[in-house]
Order: sequence, then structure tokens, then C-alpha cells
Amino acid sequence: MSKLPSHVISSFQLVYRRLRRLGLAVLLVILIEQFWGTMHTTSLQEFQSHSHQLMQTTARQAAFSAQQWLANDQPEHLDALVNQLQQQPFIAAASVQNRYGEELTQSHFQADSDALQQAFILVEEISDGDTIYGYLTLVIDEALLLEQPLNTHSYLSFYGQFLLAFAILAGVLLATTFNRWRRTVTTPANP
Repeated sequence: MSKLPSHVISSFQLVYRRLRRLGLAVLLVILIEQFWGTMHTTSLQEFQSHSHQLMQTTARQAAFSAQQWLANDQPEHLDALVNQLQQQPFIAAASVQNRYGEELTQSHFQADSDALQQAFILVEEISDGDTIYGYLTLVIDEALLLEQPLNTHSYLSFYGQFLLAFAILAGVLLATTFNRWRRTVTTPANP
């Protein structure tokens, strides 16, 4: 059986080490991409959840305001409240019903339900703890509600991809620099 020359064995070892490093680098890039995708999905879900929480808070505050006007029978204030709520671009419609579900007032402009891409309805009870006076209903256009957060998210993701590319480039440059430095330290000087 023939034995391979030492320079061939060292070449194979060098290629093996380089391929091992390349495999590790590819694995790290895949891992970074997986984390990036997970972060992207999670942040979109958090934006949506936070926007819904803000709308629920808005509905609670509006119901609290409506409670005193229902208790004191002041329908003109209820009209002003629902019209003020509906002035927000993401609120398609607003209305107030009494405790029996009969409509007392609704916003002047009602968005066409067919024009809404994604809508969700918030119904908030108008009460003072013991007595239920009625219900506040808000129809929310989710596409408009999430438009600004999604634009911000897209902007950050776009520039985040550049940062990932720069990090990969920096890693390549560091690796080549370290490789050169190691080669000069370990290579014996020629006499």
C-alpha cells in the first residue's frame, strides 16, 4: 500500500479545516436568518396586539365618558362623542346603544362594510360598576389601524438586513485578518 506524500496530506488537512470553517460559517448564517425570521414574526404579532390593546383602552375611556351622559340623559354629548371617535381614520363607525340594545346614536359617516378589508368590532359596556347604562360599539378597520406600525416595521426590517450583511462582511474580514496573522506567526522564517 502506498503512502501519500506529506505535502498532499497537509493539503488535505488544510482543505478539511477550511471546509469545516466554511460549514460553521454557513451554519451561523442560517442560524442568524432563523432568529431574524422569528424576530420579524414576533414583532409583527406584538405590533398587532399592542394596537388592539390601545383600541380597547380608547373604547374604555369613551365608555367612561358616555356613562355620565347616559345617566344624565344628554344625547347631544353622545352624538359629539361618537362623531369625535369616528374622526379617527381607523374607526369606521361608532355607535351607542341603551342597555336593551336599542341604538341611541351613531356616527354620521358609516363606512361601507364591503370596503373594509379587515375589521374587528369592539363592544364596551357603559356602566358605573353596578348599573349598566348601555354599550359603546366601535368598528375598527384593522388595515388602517396597523398601517403606520407596519410601515415602521418594514423600514426597520429593510435597514436591519443591511446591518446583517455588514455583520457578515465584518466577520469575513476578521476571519481573513486572523488567518493571515496566524499564518505569519506560525510560519517559520526562511534562513
